[in-house]
Amino acid sequence: MSKTLEKGINILTLFTEEKPSWRLDELANVTDIPKPTLHRFLKTFTDLGVLKRPYVQSGSQLVLSDHYLLGNKLIELGAIASNSIEIRSLAMPYMKMLQQKFDLAVQLIMIDETDGLYIEKIESLKPVLLYTRVGRRAPLYAGACSRIILSFQSEEKINNVLQKPRKKYASGTPVTDKEIHEHIEFGRTNGYAYSVSELEEGTVSIAVPIFGSNREVEYSISIAGIESLLPKEKIDIFLEGLWSTAASISAELGYSMPYPYGL
Repeated sequence: MSKTLEKGINILTLFTEEKPSWRLDELANVTDIPKPTLHRFLKTFTDLGVLKRPYVQSGSQLVLSDHYLLGNKLIELGAIASNSIEIRSLAMPYMKMLQQKFDLAVQLIMIDETDGLYIEKIESLKPVLLYTRVGRRAPLYAGACSRIILSFQSEEKINNVLQKPRKKYASGTPVTDKEIHEHIEFGRTNGYAYSVSELEEGTVSIAVPIFGSNREVEYSISIAGIESLLPKEKIDIFLEGLWSTAASISAELGYSMPYPYGL
């Protein structure tokens, strides 16, 4: 039974932002699961609402597509999981104050294996195309809010991240070991990360760490917008507000030490 569950979960993890739909034959090629067995998995998932097959137009008729997509049941489960992350409710009042102070997008991120996972976001009143949205992932080496978390991880964790293939998301994405290590050391020393065109061209983000009761960094908070709204020469103004916010959230999480930066 455990092997069957493992196979089923592995099938679901193949549905990603880059590849949101799969045909039966594609899944069979990737998983090496026999098609009859795979078909039974897909039928069960579809019956339960975990997967769905949309209707498509074929001539004058609507027919079921041969593509499978994630179903509405996962949206429901995702909302439950999201609401169970206590830090979201703790951080929201402070995020709102930060957004009102600077009128920039405010983002909350948590570590998840070798990625950063965006778990909350407040949009700016100034519409800006950003890479981030709730539920989206970014590798820990790219983008200020992911990388500031990486800066406070163990050397073993950092090495695990660096062993993964790296992707150039935009012109400023650091991809070499030297670049990433320099950014990590800067974040650890200075208590913030600053990124320009790392995940989305033309956008800037400033992020600071949030400390938990165990004094480890599993979360960060950032502000983001276009470069003209976040010029590097004015970074001290933004850092004052970010550090103050991160200190308050850290205290809510049980961090009993003085926040180590800027205060």
